[in-house]
Amino acid sequence: MNNQTKKITEGAMMVAIVGLLLFINRQLAGMIEVAMYWILTFPILIYTAKYGVKDSLVPAVSMVLLSFMIATPTTIFYLISCDVIGIIYGAGIRNKWKNGSLLCWTGIFTFVSYFVTTVLFAAMFGYDPNEDIEMIKTLIDFFNIDLKIPIAKIVGMVVIGGAILMTILQTMCIHMIANIILKRMKIEVRPMKSVFELRVPRYVGYIILGIIVLFYMQNVVELNQDVYAVLLVLYGGSILFAMGYGTLTLLCMAMVFRKKYLIIIIFICLFIPLVNLIIVLIGVLDMIMDLRTLWIRAYMRGENHGALRKH
Repeated sequence: MNNQTKKITEGAMMVAIVGLLLFINRQLAGMIEVAMYWILTFPILIYTAKYGVKDSLVPAVSMVLLSFMIATPTTIFYLISCDVIGIIYGAGIRNKWKNGSLLCWTGIFTFVSYFVTTVLFAAMFGYDPNEDIEMIKTLIDFFNIDLKIPIAKIVGMVVIGGAILMTILQTMCIHMIANIILKRMKIEVRPMKSVFELRVPRYVGYIILGIIVLFYMQNVVELNQDVYAVLLVLYGGSILFAMGYGTLTLLCMAMVFRKKYLIIIIFICLFIPLVNLIIVLIGVLDMIMDLRTLWIRAYMRGENHGALRKH
């Protein structure tokens, strides 16, 4: 009886938290919805991780019904998508899924949410691709750039690429914040890997290197518009991924050498042309040659030699 009362009380509290967030979002003219609507995921996620899917359905439905009173149609859609993601993630925590499975399923449903809001029902959510096409046309005319592919295709690729990028970032935010909150609430979670343990298979490095080389050989190898469009998307994604991986590698080195000021320098270098390409190169080399391990071993050898000299 006490356990049932506790479930009802905590469920009501989670619904109240969501209601408060929806009310604040309405008062701020949708700022929360635009900037970080995914925070609506956590109340139902925590409740599901604690009590299971069956018990979480009632609070989830209650949240949606409450949103019909104080939220706009777009906010209601975001809340429904957050409820689905939260229930799936919470069920995974309760069933002790691996972190990879949690990230995968969260990413899939997050991408579906972005795809619906930016592609299928873009006009309903205040997004107009025609405006982007006109803006890009103006910029191209201003800088006198000669493109090999239609502007509409570029906009389509940018929209899909942006949805994928935002999906990755949102998935990582949900995973890391949920991990911290659930640990605080004494709910068992699988430990996350440290930055030193994060690795990608070596073949990923070779694939990214091949894409970059092929992109810069486009003047030598003739490509039709469709192939060039696909290559452009792959190149952009490869550069972003390699840059992120290179940044991670340099941050690991900064932590090993215990030089905090290097962290600031690394983030500044990301925005400096040509210098950020060096970070991309470091990322690709780390994927292929495992630079992190080589540098750490070299550092440890230096430390050991220093200790022996002192003795």
